[in-house]
Amino acid sequence: MSEPTQTAPEPESVPLPDVLVLPAEYFFIEKVEVPTALAPAELSDFAELSMEAVSPFPLDQLRWGFSSAPDGQHLLIYAALKDRLKLAGYAELETYTWVLPDFTTLHGARFTCDTEVVLEGEHYTTSFLLPSGEALPENIRSLPAGKDTPRSTNQSVHLKLSAVELNEQGIPTYKFETIGESPAGGFWSPLEPDEASLWNADIRPNSFKTVERSARRTTSLVTRIMGYAAIFAIVLIVFEGLLFAGEFWLGTRTAKIDEQATAVRRIEDKQSLLNKLDQVAQNELRPIAMLTAANDVRTALGKTGIEYDETIIESNNRLTIEGKANTINELNFYTKSLRQSGKFQLVGDPKYITRDSKTTFTVTLDYTHREPEPAATKGVMTP
Repeated sequence: MSEPTQTAPEPESVPLPDVLVLPAEYFFIEKVEVPTALAPAELSDFAELSMEAVSPFPLDQLRWGFSSAPDGQHLLIYAALKDRLKLAGYAELETYTWVLPDFTTLHGARFTCDTEVVLEGEHYTTSFLLPSGEALPENIRSLPAGKDTPRSTNQSVHLKLSAVELNEQGIPTYKFETIGESPAGGFWSPLEPDEASLWNADIRPNSFKTVERSARRTTSLVTRIMGYAAIFAIVLIVFEGLLFAGEFWLGTRTAKIDEQATAVRRIEDKQSLLNKLDQVAQNELRPIAMLTAANDVRTALGKTGIEYDETIIESNNRLTIEGKANTINELNFYTKSLRQSGKFQLVGDPKYITRDSKTTFTVTLDYTHREPEPAATKGVMTP
């Protein structure tokens, strides 16, 4: 994790108050690899778990966010101490539309070769390496303005962020002034990030971002509705009064439920994610091959009364089948066929109960995967 210096510089921000851009000086930065089995919707929880793992401070003492690589295989997580930001003059972060590190403003920029980017600020100059293509920044450094940045053997570009403009949806457009000579190839201005990446990169607490995101969507909806007020003035005035009253009542009711449900849901989601990551890391599960092999044995018996009610797949490729059979002999013949297939080994004796001429059973098996032998092909002699 890169480590900032201990000086307490003057605050730095872009000219407009809508977007607060903080220099990399304030941040600890770490690049982490994303497991291939992770779904895009799980990135936020994975980033939070990663931050908890690498940070010596509790998350409530940090202001943190993350950026994801276009290929989804890596995350750049970063965090600043809340108290340090307050000492530097950044206490009321909730008043801004976005609060972002300066190096995230170039998210989405691309160059034809590895490029050293020097991003000039009012009080700090941040430099980092952008690999060719579209990737996450590397070797991020921040120095007081006026100090020379280390020379690099790579292609370089010197940029300065202009005033940030927001569109009607509150999405910023980053425009950069190129100081000196421009690189031969690449694209870095203007850049308009998508909303999802902005919320991920914003360093304010998740609880605030969830409420704020919902509020902005509500505000956007109300703004569109009010656009038709010129045609339906009287109707809309009454409608808006009812709408706001209903939203206030619904919001009050929903907030009481969410106070309890959100905490429980997040714990369950994190536990599910941990279990999934642990299972992927420790076991090579083959659920489809396992069920197919068991069903092939059943089908090979011909007409049979063996029926599956439920199948349970556990770690280490262990399969439990709960079902019904016409007779105990039929069940014994089926379990014998499973053993003789060479793919299954019984774990203990089958459990069964016979009632009303019907046998219900539970069988637990360990599965051993064997790849099918490739079909022999005849070579064709070519002249």
